[in-house]
Amino acid sequence: MNSILNKEITTFEEVRKYLSNIPNIHFGGCGISALSMYRWLKKNGREAPKIILLYNGKNYQAYENNKKTIRKEGMSSLIASDHCAIQYKSKTLDVKQEIFIDYSFQQKIEEQEMLTLLNNGICWNPEFSKQYVPRIGERLKIDLSDVCLNN
Repeated sequence: MNSILNKEITTFEEVRKYLSNIPNIHFGGCGISALSMYRWLKKNGREAPKIILLYNGKNYQAYENNKKTIRKEGMSSLIASDHCAIQYKSKTLDVKQEIFIDYSFQQKIEEQEMLTLLNNGICWNPEFSKQYVPRIGERLKIDLSDVCLNN
């Protein structure tokens, strides 16, 4: 078993490496990983990242839907983006790499909006099992208790 899964996590690179070892993190878990990286950086007094939703050109309808819906209070019709990441120190990052792919549409959202998307959004890839969320919170020493595990 990978040693990063057992040792204390003290750096942002270790956070990313730990998260990249979670099964299917890039198949439905990228929103959880973006929220986790955001909260870990915030908790540890680092430069505040931005959570970003990324959409390819074929997913314009989801981008437009979310752009309109996020501005409203009732956000139950949010649609999953193609990918979620953070912008940190002028780089767009997910758990594995700096993202160089040119996504056609990008949308910065607030922490609460990401949480609402995770808990109420539709069209998430079910390959990622939310059973890992409490374990991620424990290992990174961040609170993820507000992430719904039943959808």
